[in-house]
This record gives sequence, C-alpha cells and structure tokens, in this order.
Amino acid sequence: MPRTLRLAVLKPEFGVRGGLESVVDRIEGLLRADGHDVTHLAVDMVPPRREVVDLQIPQEVWDAAPEYFPYLRGRDAFDQLDTRRFDAIVSTQAPSFSHRHPRHLSVFYHHHRVYYDLEETYLAAGFAPDPEVHRAAGKLIRELDQPRLEQVGWFLAGSAAVADRLARFNGRTDTSVFHAGHVIGDGDPGPTGPPGGGSVLSVGRHEFPKRTELVVAAAHLLPHQPFALVGTGGRESWARSLDHRLATTGTDPAALTDAETWCNTGRDATEVPAGFATNVSFDGRVSDEQLARRYHEAPCVVAPAFQEDYGLTAIEAMAQGRPVVVCHDGGGLTELVEHGRTGLVVDPTPAAIATAIEKLTTDPDLAAELGANGRRRAAELSWEAAAVELRAGLDRVLA
Repeated sequence: MPRTLRLAVLKPEFGVRGGLESVVDRIEGLLRADGHDVTHLAVDMVPPRREVVDLQIPQEVWDAAPEYFPYLRGRDAFDQLDTRRFDAIVSTQAPSFSHRHPRHLSVFYHHHRVYYDLEETYLAAGFAPDPEVHRAAGKLIRELDQPRLEQVGWFLAGSAAVADRLARFNGRTDTSVFHAGHVIGDGDPGPTGPPGGGSVLSVGRHEFPKRTELVVAAAHLLPHQPFALVGTGGRESWARSLDHRLATTGTDPAALTDAETWCNTGRDATEVPAGFATNVSFDGRVSDEQLARRYHEAPCVVAPAFQEDYGLTAIEAMAQGRPVVVCHDGGGLTELVEHGRTGLVVDPTPAAIATAIEKLTTDPDLAAELGANGRRRAAELSWEAAAVELRAGLDRVLA
C-alpha cells in the first residue's frame, strides 16, 4: 500500500445522528492517523422533491412505494459523484455501495433492509400501503443492487450476521468481519465492582425494529424497578402511548403480542397527558458524558433489537462492566453477548426480559461476574484491532 492515499468515504445522510455516524467518524480518523488524505462525500437521502433523475413522480405513485423512490434517488446521487481523483473509495451505508470505482472497499452494515431480510417483517407490521407493490419494488431493488455489489472489491461486514446476508442474497463471500470499537467511554476503563443500583438502561433509537417497546412492557412487570430509555425517534410517541396504556388499563404486559408491542407502524399512538409518569423515564438524547454516567449507574443494559447489524450499545455496556440482556433473534448482538458469561440471551418477550433483569438486579455477584467478563470481551474489540482490519481491507482492494 502506498504511504499516502487519497481516499473518499461515501456516506448517505438521513438527518439523524446515531452510533453508525460515530463509527464512520472513527473510521475516517483511523485513516487520517495512518497519513491518508481523506475526503468525506455525503449524499442527502431526504429528498426535497418527489423526483428521481429529474423525473417528477406523482404523489400517489410516490406514496404507493415510499421506500423505493428515495432509495433510487440516493443511488442516482451516488452515481453522480466524481471519484476519479481518489486512489480508493470506502462506502458505508446503503446505497453508497452502488457507486462504481475500480478500488472499492465497502464497510457494509446492511442492505436497504425492508427489501431484503426485513421485507416480510416490514409487511407484517403494516408499513406498506400495498404489499404486492412493495414486493415488486423489492425485486427491482435487488436486481439493481446485484451488479453493483458484484463490483465491490472487498466487504468489511459489520458482523457475521451481515456477512451471512451478503452470501445469502448476493452470493458474495469475499468478506471479512469488521469489529468496530466502542465510542462512549473509549479509553475509560469504567467502574469496577458490582453494577450500579440506578435505572435499568436501554440505549437506542425509537425506530422499527429496535423494539424499545419490549423494554417498556418488561418495565411494567417490574413496577418497583426504575427504567431509563435513552434515544429519540419516530416511534417514541408509540412507546410512550404503550407505557400509558399499561399503567392505566390493567393490561397484562406478559400477554401482549408482537403486533401489540413492536411489530406495527406505531401510527396509532394515543396522546399521553402532560406530567404523566411511571417507572419508565424517556430521556431523549443525552451527551456522551451523561451517557457514560448512565452506564456507570445502571445495574444492567437491555438491547432488545431484532436482527441487529452489529450492536454498539452492547459493546459500550460491556466496556463499562455492565451485563447485557439481548434476545435470541438479535442478530449481531448475539455474537457479542454470550449467555451466562457476558450477559443473558432470552426470548424476545416482555416476560423473558423482565425475568432476566430481575435475575441480574437481585444477584449482584452474578451481575458483577458477567460485567467483568464483558469488560474483557469488549477490550478485544478495540479501535486498534479495528484499524488492523481496516488496513487489511484496503490492502485487498489495492492489490
């Protein structure tokens, strides 16, 4: 590899700031620390007009496939980028991998998942106005993506689960797993001793299918235990509505179905009276310093997402010596959390999550043991190790 490379990092922007944005920042920092000239090339994925390749899309057509047209517009925008001056490019989220360059490294976390592994779950939740239109659009997206994915030189997959998706949907096996390090508390060894006695913590966006609703329902099975949900998102009003319903109607949280908790559009949220409060605190966005303190104070951390691509929250929690509760269908999360060693892996139900939390909060010795093991596991997933994987990926596309 030349000592100094001109590199472009391609990133779609969705108007949110989350864990993946922090990971991309770190990747760019690693490349710059190696002496490379790095340029961040962003594409706005929130379309100002109903338009694709200068073609105006009628409102009723756009609304029939609301995931399809913005994705096509994003693909076109990435096609228009001129990257000929760069020695190599590093793509990140979909659809940045669609950009063509002879030396292309993809740090790959997911496809446009509602047209891939999440398609049937998305339809079951009721998001698509017409399921058959959605399936037809998905078929077209997959046909468009395939030749572009075949042109990528090497994939650094965010987890083994993501690598499996690339093999299953696209036949791509020229892949290695890129283990991103943690962001919150990086360089801070975190607390020692038993986990804290504060609120059970869940960190993540209120979006489908992060399943923060499962934490809300579990909280109502443990009414004397405080819970704190950190994060914002389009489904926050639904999570708050569920919290209010469980507190005021006598509904049994353990009897709720997936459709009544997370597998729905969240559009039927009812207004919650001002000042209403339960043992669940919706804390929105917090600073990195505040989040580190929340980890310090938490007895455990719950990461209930469905088929997660990686699981940065779990790594951050383990780095702080906190046991983590994840679900059997958690995807990349289950690669990070080993049941009975660094945390607990349970069924994706409010009752199972509540049982796991109660076990950890009533057995401080177990919580401390799992937390200590988690700290050691998180130490293996450092940014120094990630830098080695990143350099190896670049070497492959430059060879």
